[in-house]
Amino acid sequence: MKNKLEKLRQCILRKSAKMFNLYQHMKANNEGKEQKEPETTGHDRFYQERPRSSYRKKKRRGACRRAQSAAELNPESIAAANKRNAFRIRSVSTDREESEDAGRQDEEENSERAPLVAQKIDSLAKLLFNKSLIGTGSGKSSPSEPPASPRAGDRSMESSAALAICTEYLSQSPRYDLLSALGSIGSRLNKHWFAIHDNSIKTDRLLTLMPLTSKCPIEQGERSKTLIMELFRALHHPYIYPVLDLELCNGHALTVLPFNARGSLKDLIYKSTWNDDYARKYGAMGTGLPAWQVARFGRQMLEGLLFLKEKGFPPFRHLHSGNVVVQNGVARICGLENTLIGAQPRCPIALAAQLEHVEALSLGHVLFEMCAGTEIDLSLLPDLLPNYPNVVEIIEQIFGPRTPTLHELLLCELFRKIDLREMKGSCLPNFSQRLSRSCLSLLGEVARRTPGSPRTRTPPRRSVPASPASPATPTHRRRHFPADQDFTEEWQW
Repeated sequence: MKNKLEKLRQCILRKSAKMFNLYQHMKANNEGKEQKEPETTGHDRFYQERPRSSYRKKKRRGACRRAQSAAELNPESIAAANKRNAFRIRSVSTDREESEDAGRQDEEENSERAPLVAQKIDSLAKLLFNKSLIGTGSGKSSPSEPPASPRAGDRSMESSAALAICTEYLSQSPRYDLLSALGSIGSRLNKHWFAIHDNSIKTDRLLTLMPLTSKCPIEQGERSKTLIMELFRALHHPYIYPVLDLELCNGHALTVLPFNARGSLKDLIYKSTWNDDYARKYGAMGTGLPAWQVARFGRQMLEGLLFLKEKGFPPFRHLHSGNVVVQNGVARICGLENTLIGAQPRCPIALAAQLEHVEALSLGHVLFEMCAGTEIDLSLLPDLLPNYPNVVEIIEQIFGPRTPTLHELLLCELFRKIDLREMKGSCLPNFSQRLSRSCLSLLGEVARRTPGSPRTRTPPRRSVPASPASPATPTHRRRHFPADQDFTEEWQW
């Protein structure tokens, strides 16, 4: 008997010592964690370490201890447990009786108040019904609310109609899903913007909807859509923002564009958020960009305009800072669909200028806005001269007695030193892809419908480099640098 007690005592001592050592180890770990300052907050962006599973620890643990028999239980603990159980049963029964009494009282009160509640509901319903009649059909307005503006009502009706057209278009295409309708983020009042999701590649897109005018040179049909998509596939270029889809539906043009969270060049100048309303974004004066960035963006836009001219695209009259997307530090021209659907240019100078000078004059507008942070005002050129001497010189040439051509601007000192890293390497597509004769005929029809161009013109069958509005493919210009130079990453279209 003594040996058994001695063994039991030694076993208890060993277990207590083991538990004490474990407690000290856990305490030391906790103190070390508190003293050590965390290097990151929240989840690590670059690496997520998988938490270690406790399966092995659970597996190493011994089997569960057996339950004690009735003979091994302490009689005093059994008596105490019985007393607690009896007290719990009595408390539950009294709570039930009290809750039943309270329930009866609530039912009686509710039965008494039921007629009053019904009367209040009826009066509220009548009041809401009368307000709805006043707001919609009677033509009277509430004295506490200001009268609704007819422009706001027309705008809401246009937005509802645009949303219906967009929903109908998306219902026919399982590729896209509607995310939300955006506000008036552009300068055109009749243009509507929507955020959609591309299910094929799991990314967001931007959908624009704009009504067609009588000057639209493109007829609605499957053949026109095929030619348009062929044209946009041939216009892939680092300085041209791609058009993913263009659909003519119910007298409207629906355009699908890539989504860019950085916004346009105008958003960069005015330090604004791309999805705010147009009047709110550009109400205050912007900030001029650095001289090196102005030169780089200007050269990139110039290369994009020359590429369009080489492809036989009609003179681009829609160049302004809102139609230049800044993506990964690169300026890319967008809004090509406006030329195809015959939309009226936003800038007044694009309406009055001759077609052979409209692109250079529009580029001069953008250069001035990048320097001054505001729309063009030639009286401010002397103030810009100390910080932008080369840019001011080019702006004076553009708005001088003789407007230089795009090729002449390319030879200026400001643009010659710019390194076009996006056009280096062999990873880019072949820019010399030729258009089919049907696609060239479509561009010829668009060029003939453009204001300021000759009305009578036969479809061109030969290359005529001297005609700016000709859709024929001109002579080839330098496309990109040799492949043995610096390599640039693959461009995402």
